[in-house]
Amino acid sequence: MKKWLKGTAAAGAAIVTIGALSACSGGAGDGTTEISFMMWGDGGDTQTAYEDVIAAFEEENPDISVNAEFFNTNDYDNILKTRLSGGAGPDVYGFDLGNIESFVADGFAADLSDGGESYLKKLTPEAAEDSQREGGTYNLPISLSGNGIIYNKALFEKAGITEEPTTYSELLEDAQKLSDSGTIPFAMSAQDNWWPQFIVYYPLAEHGANEELGAEMAAGEATFSDSKPWKESLDIVHELTPYYMPNPVGTSQTAAQSAFLAGQSAMFPATWILSDARDAGLDVGYMNFPTTDGPTDAIWGTYQVRFGVNPNNGDAKLAASQKFLDFFMQDDVYADFLGKVKLFPTTTTVQIGEDVDPLFPDMQQSWEGKQFIAAFSPTDPSIQDALLVGLQNVISGQKTTEQVLADLDLALDQYIANNK
Repeated sequence: MKKWLKGTAAAGAAIVTIGALSACSGGAGDGTTEISFMMWGDGGDTQTAYEDVIAAFEEENPDISVNAEFFNTNDYDNILKTRLSGGAGPDVYGFDLGNIESFVADGFAADLSDGGESYLKKLTPEAAEDSQREGGTYNLPISLSGNGIIYNKALFEKAGITEEPTTYSELLEDAQKLSDSGTIPFAMSAQDNWWPQFIVYYPLAEHGANEELGAEMAAGEATFSDSKPWKESLDIVHELTPYYMPNPVGTSQTAAQSAFLAGQSAMFPATWILSDARDAGLDVGYMNFPTTDGPTDAIWGTYQVRFGVNPNNGDAKLAASQKFLDFFMQDDVYADFLGKVKLFPTTTTVQIGEDVDPLFPDMQQSWEGKQFIAAFSPTDPSIQDALLVGLQNVISGQKTTEQVLADLDLALDQYIANNK
């Protein structure tokens, strides 16, 4: 899924709910306004960080209660869309950028500038610009991260790797060294179709795909099949497949993540594992994910989580939701949250560094001078679905790069036809 987020898959629609069940009306019988909060989560540190904010908010605002639900990543998007479409959507929810066009068109996303001035003015210029989509401020970016590889130093040493690879050729050589030493190089699998995105987006950014290319595609001026960055990136996904988990299509993301945390796999291609890696007692390092043999000033960088607000549950809930976002972005609350999830701020008033994690200065230095690229094609769910299936097909060997690009072009053609 094209979610700039931390996610861990689990079998079934695992749900954790806190707070009282929300009523359909804006308030409860005792005069308390009840709002619902919906986010992806697996019961780990990130979910706990949200729950801590909610508990503090309720303590400071006894007239507002928050009913929070957390769903695993595989099911979250479908559940959110179903509820919003059925008129029972949450008041505050984690926002997938790929849904923003349809959510705005369908009236599922409130313009946060109406009542959210107090927290929106804190955003960095880049985050403020990113919040402006589809003609309004329909999402609030709450965490930022350049993406890269968290690696196990002990496993690198065991394989005789003394320096971090800085080119794609060196990465392939080191992956082979790891494999030869009995270590699974990448904690990557493809049973859960959203997970392989955490390979392909790196070469897409570094090989020249960007939002401008996406705009050209949307305008009918470019295709996937004619795109050199897209072809090269899918080829890299294929080339790295021997270094993924054994039987990658039959292995869940949960199993891949567990292999990394258990010291069986050396590289995890997402920075949000850092908190769990510390809890597991691993000695880890960070490096950018090299997919070229020459210099590049681009990197896949994302706003890991965005909030959206549902405008359809009444004025009282809308006002309470805005109050919750304002509380969330208060400097002390926000800094505490970011420290727990080990992500970087989107505001000018909070700084996160070595006090949160010793790797943070290295990460920031690695991203210095890099242009963060977050989107590589039209942000349409049907195109995204075609990509997710296509990545599984490339990894399983069922389709070639050219066949997957052709499938993506079919989805692109339909998107263009639907938007004429």
